[in-house]
Amino acid sequence: MKTTTATLFSLPTEILEHIAFYYVCPRVLGPPVPLTALLLLCKAVSYKLSAARHLYARVFKYKFSFSAIRRRGFEPKAGEWSWQLRWWCEVLKGVRSRRRRLGSEPYMDNFDAEEAGLQETMYALWIMCLEDDGCNRVQMQLAGVYEWVEGYIRVEMYKTLDKGWPLANAGNSCAMWVFWYLSSKARLMDESTEQRESLIDLILPFLAVPFRYPSSFAPANHFRLPLRSSVPSSSSTPFSIPTPHGPFPIYLHPSRHTWLTPHFDRWTPLCTPLAADAAKLVYFSRRETMLFSVLDLLPRNREEHRARIRARLAAQGNDEVDEYQVETVLRSELPRPTQEDFEELNAGLLGGDMSAQVEQVDHDMQRNHTMLTGYPQKGAVYTPGSLNGLWTGRMIVSTPPGHRPLPFNEGTLGLVAVPLYVRLSEYAVRHDTGSRPTNINPDDAFDQGIKDSWFPPNTTLSTKGDRVIASVPSSGPTNGEEYEYVARKRKPGTFHDRETCTGCIARERALLFARTEAQALVDIDLEHPADASSDGCSDEDLSEEEPTEDLPPYVPSAETIPPCNGIRDVLITGSTDPRHAAAWGKWVWRGRVRKWDGLVGLVRSPPGSSPVNGGGGKIFFYGTLLGGQNLVGTWRLAHEDPRMPAYEGAFTLGRKDE
Repeated sequence: MKTTTATLFSLPTEILEHIAFYYVCPRVLGPPVPLTALLLLCKAVSYKLSAARHLYARVFKYKFSFSAIRRRGFEPKAGEWSWQLRWWCEVLKGVRSRRRRLGSEPYMDNFDAEEAGLQETMYALWIMCLEDDGCNRVQMQLAGVYEWVEGYIRVEMYKTLDKGWPLANAGNSCAMWVFWYLSSKARLMDESTEQRESLIDLILPFLAVPFRYPSSFAPANHFRLPLRSSVPSSSSTPFSIPTPHGPFPIYLHPSRHTWLTPHFDRWTPLCTPLAADAAKLVYFSRRETMLFSVLDLLPRNREEHRARIRARLAAQGNDEVDEYQVETVLRSELPRPTQEDFEELNAGLLGGDMSAQVEQVDHDMQRNHTMLTGYPQKGAVYTPGSLNGLWTGRMIVSTPPGHRPLPFNEGTLGLVAVPLYVRLSEYAVRHDTGSRPTNINPDDAFDQGIKDSWFPPNTTLSTKGDRVIASVPSSGPTNGEEYEYVARKRKPGTFHDRETCTGCIARERALLFARTEAQALVDIDLEHPADASSDGCSDEDLSEEEPTEDLPPYVPSAETIPPCNGIRDVLITGSTDPRHAAAWGKWVWRGRVRKWDGLVGLVRSPPGSSPVNGGGGKIFFYGTLLGGQNLVGTWRLAHEDPRMPAYEGAFTLGRKDE
């Protein structure tokens, strides 16, 4: 009987690819082993493995995260998986080659002409964070991305300045985002005081100068976006005024804030992430490692506080002190925290027992598409019901110096942290409720209601069971109109009938109209081809014409009209729990969610104040919900002119488990 010996090149392609996979991936951690040794065996093996694109797709899914790609409705081809594997490996290899860790040698950027540029590398690392489901983080940790990015922030971020201020470019912004994402409680607690304070001083301008570094992709004075009229560039706009820091309000233009990055073998335009939000996350994560001091002179709890008041009244000559007298004194006092209040506050900090690593979700990636063309792309930027629950955090209050102090640090700015506690509830207007929430918006104008939390003036809210009624008085002698908001519980998925939903029907009508208009233009071009190119000027005149800085016109299409989720508007109400009100003050909150980019706008006002009384004591908070857990943004006095920089500062709110 004749026997044959199986050789490597005679094996079936499937078995050869299986062998090659385990050769390339002996372990999960680290880059894949080069396939060069197998490719040099013979021409047959080289031919089979060179064409085995599915092998490289399998290697990518073994080494890096991939489920986020599929969640966003994109299934790459085998060749695209192969290209992305090579790109990720080149990025991490570039990080390893740029690092310098020889003794105490300072950070250096060993740039190689064959490696990706510095800003390209930073943006690629940020995309790895956005698409991370666990594997990307491990590979970046092994490559030393955290140490390299920290060195970049400490040395490179201030090499190029604009009038003495750091730039909010893609490199600096993505560096702070990656640095925060890879931070862990262990790393934060291991930082020395000198390291922490020097890092805070470096990123402080991005969060302390909101009139230079914006906290949203479009100014918060606009609720209805995109603007139907053409919006000029950020350097020249009829809505802005010139300031030493540039035009204000700040309108980010796509041509200046869009980054063209390679992604799965295609050039993908994404907007530059906001440097201000990243700086806030880095700053607050470092400050939360420091616990608040608990003074012994404070009462231990509310019972001891009442006992001290009773003893003080008795010492004043009142033999018998009843509860009515104690309550009268309590109502006349300002909010006063106890030792238990500070202990509860410290327990929620990173240095306490209730720390949690915030994971990015798909909304953060989708938000990077917002500034591409001036209107949102496919995908959701906010999940209704995300704000329900108890939130705690702090707002930073500073003393306006009137000029840039030297040195520029927390001490010269007089920064003080004020605790925040609020219990938020969401109410949503659905398309099938018969209400007319579109009328609740003011007409297109510059100021669309900052002092009224994006509501028309004199709007009042009343709660009836699981509903909130927003009463908007009419401008004429008729009675005010009421718009009903139905509460939507936080449940996964989309719960509405697409066949009867008025929002879905309106979207389909808009798409049908857009297709009809586009087809009509095509028919005109086919009938009159000469007229399409003759507009009274020659080709030479067109070539010499300077490119316009305006946004492209708003054209309804499947890319510009997001899918309908059955919800037309989101209303937010909030209040302070009694135990927190006794310590930090009682406040009433209300606001809305901007549908264009998911920006959350809230006005905090004293209890009992009405919209008619003006803006005394009202503060407007606006920010973005990041990772579904952190609401980060800027506060400003609500009654100030939105055309001018106002008294404002940074804030953060995090969900508190109960």
